[in-house]
Amino acid sequence: MFSKSGHGAIVILSVALFWSCSAFSENIIRPPEPEPLPALRPPLTPLAPSMISVPIYVDLSPMLRQINDETVVPKKFDHWGTYVKNPKAADYKYYAERDDFAMQLSLNSGSTGMETGTGLRDWWKGIQPQGSSVFMSAPLRYKIEANSSAQAAGSSVHCGEGNEWPRRATLDGNVALGLTASYNVSASVTGVVVNAIDPCLIRPASLDPTQDVNQRVTDSVRGGLTRAAAPINTMTVKHQVEQVWNALRTPIQVDQDLWLQLNPDRVGQSGVLKGGAVAEGEVQIVVNPTVVRGSEPSGATTALPPLDIQPASPGFHVTADVALDYAALSKSLANRLIGRRVQHKGDVIKITNAEISGHGGNQVVLRVDFNGDIIGHVYMIGKPAINVLTQTIFIGGLDYDSGTAELLPKVDSRLLDASFRELVTDGAIFGVTTATDRMKGLLAAALNRSLSPAVSMRGTVESVQGINVFAATDGLYVQVTSEGTVRVTAGGKP
Repeated sequence: MFSKSGHGAIVILSVALFWSCSAFSENIIRPPEPEPLPALRPPLTPLAPSMISVPIYVDLSPMLRQINDETVVPKKFDHWGTYVKNPKAADYKYYAERDDFAMQLSLNSGSTGMETGTGLRDWWKGIQPQGSSVFMSAPLRYKIEANSSAQAAGSSVHCGEGNEWPRRATLDGNVALGLTASYNVSASVTGVVVNAIDPCLIRPASLDPTQDVNQRVTDSVRGGLTRAAAPINTMTVKHQVEQVWNALRTPIQVDQDLWLQLNPDRVGQSGVLKGGAVAEGEVQIVVNPTVVRGSEPSGATTALPPLDIQPASPGFHVTADVALDYAALSKSLANRLIGRRVQHKGDVIKITNAEISGHGGNQVVLRVDFNGDIIGHVYMIGKPAINVLTQTIFIGGLDYDSGTAELLPKVDSRLLDASFRELVTDGAIFGVTTATDRMKGLLAAALNRSLSPAVSMRGTVESVQGINVFAATDGLYVQVTSEGTVRVTAGGKP
């Protein structure tokens, strides 16, 4: 009896263990790790070319010295000894004397930049030289006498003579400045005019020789002014631009194994010159900057191209790929998901761990471990994307991989349905602000340094934001774009 009773107990216990193990095995899911896809290289989003401002200097003091040399530009205009025959007006004689010219640079923006004479604004109508203009003005005193035999009785026959004060005027000239494609400075006289402050009034007006006198004076000055501007046409700013161009070809180290390549492409001119005897202006070197990883890349070999007459687009833009390590991302993901629960009609699972890794093909794999009424882990695959507004990365289209999907019917899949996937999706959000702020600091340091003994660069990084993300096998690469300005200083003024 004893052995028979014991045998029955063993049978009952075996059956119980069988059903218990069967039930336990049905609530375990451990799919194999997904097979990786071929790796892809992250694409670069093209941006508008960037601009680096380069100062240039043109020494105008030789021209100013020449203008005020009376052997080049006369200071006295003397035709007082004999009358000038004039078939259209009265015969006349005149005398004029100028002081030294003062020089002023101004941009052509619809105004001359100075209003020293009553007719100067009208005189410039329709004349808009390209680039910048050098305006010169000298005080002028003059007198005119008309032949009295040609005048009506009682009319004025002279002005500025005898007991009268000499008439006042200004002698104004303009020289247009520009740069040629070979970086030479061009200077050309665009006009000379006499502007009366105290005009002569010789009557009748049809016989007034004042315009004739003005034309004679301006013709004399124009020739001298053309000779005075000639030395400017022998000047060049090529060396000033070339030393900057060559300095920009060298890669700049941003961080360990991280390099900024500026890739100078062309040079545009701004048409801006300002200042005094030394005119200060700028050109813009158009660059295509990018940040590359690895060992130091080779420097650009492109020689300085001809100057492009078209100005460059303003602003400085650079893209860089900021790497987010999967180990750090996994830690962040685990912190957000560990302890989270999903339950259904009294059954529950609790997440115990979570990891993210590269899957290839611009996709990531999430492994989520859990225990409770189901024990094990699942794999989910999705494609990262970036929310530009919130500067966060999320995983789009997150769903179970094929190996996990095959095993779901063997467990209570109601605990692993859409609610579970939404929970994981909501937890798989990663901020990029810390990474972009670090890149902003690195770029700011890279753009403020000496490029050579003669060339220094000064830049500001006004904004940095992530615009794209790519899943590589070793990490998520956030494509960051930065906006700012960059200017260089090269040598000193001539």
